[in-house]
Amino acid sequence: MDKSHEVNAFCSGMVTGINLYQQKVVTAQKNNEAIKIGGELYYIQSAKERLQDMVDKICK
Repeated sequence: MDKSHEVNAFCSGMVTGINLYQQKVVTAQKNNEAIKIGGELYYIQSAKERLQDMVDKICK
């Protein structure tokens, strides 16, 4: 395999991996599930959800 094919294969692999993780993050956000990264749990919020949380906190 020449250098250009190696680079293309590498880039295709990177794009595929990024797309898989992107789908995982979007699905977790839609289902309000945590994502575990380095042993820590993270919850992803949309901007709308974050704004609503801030408004709710201020209005209490």
